[in-house]
Amino acid sequence: MAAKHRPILLITITSGLLLGCWGQSVPRLIDLTWTLKAGIPVHPFFPPYQFTIVYRDDHPGGYYLESNEIAMNEHTGTHIDAPAHFARGAWRLDQIPLGHLTGPGVMIDVRDRIGDNTDYAVTAQDLQDWEREYGHIPEGGIIMLRSGWGEQFYEEGPVPYLGVGQKNDSLLHSPGLHPDAAQWLVDNRDVKVIGFDTVSADTGDSKTCPTHKILLPNNIIIIENVGHLNEMPPTGSTVYAMPIKIGDGSGAPSRVFAIIDERTSDAGLTTSDFILVLASAIVLIVQAI
Repeated sequence: MAAKHRPILLITITSGLLLGCWGQSVPRLIDLTWTLKAGIPVHPFFPPYQFTIVYRDDHPGGYYLESNEIAMNEHTGTHIDAPAHFARGAWRLDQIPLGHLTGPGVMIDVRDRIGDNTDYAVTAQDLQDWEREYGHIPEGGIIMLRSGWGEQFYEEGPVPYLGVGQKNDSLLHSPGLHPDAAQWLVDNRDVKVIGFDTVSADTGDSKTCPTHKILLPNNIIIIENVGHLNEMPPTGSTVYAMPIKIGDGSGAPSRVFAIIDERTSDAGLTTSDFILVLASAIVLIVQAI
């Protein structure tokens, strides 16, 4: 073959290989929900979660059977606060439009801002600093605030997560969102939902819940006790928050998860693998020319 045709042939072959490697988009799911089980931390205002085995044995009818009962407040575990939780006449849980519970996800990591301040209130400046690095919070976005508190959720006893004994809410300690930052979001961004890896959207030392009283009347849904935010990227996900549909409810335990699309081939090439293949192909083409 003439030397002048080799670059064309190499480019053709390489292009075919790259198209084959690129493959299809494959979703990766990230579970942002804690498992409900005995002993999980609950806001001191509410009773503890209870799980009772009703039946777990062979049934006289000739089959194996399991059945259980649970008792808990609506605001237990990873759960949604409906607007009616703090706003008279606002949406109750079953009135929230389904489309209001999904949207582009952003994870804002504020762990480095907290330091030793167990009642740190995330500021509007914190949010604006994040936007300078990652771009504006998208329209209809779902914000997840990572304080790092969620990583203590299953630790022994309520103190690491709540900062106090289970029935003492006068000394509750955990980070939250400053009311000025909540108002900034209401005034300047189109946000559907804000999630927290803490027991409350307000700081633990708050006695009047100002952040709740700003977000919920403006139909910004609150999710509390979000889990596994260490697995969620700052941008590029779609979040779904699917509560139990309780009629007239002010909230409900919810299955919250994020989906990230990653392109992959049948051979398992992810986006990063593809970029490596592409770079190698470019080098070969340049050398051939």
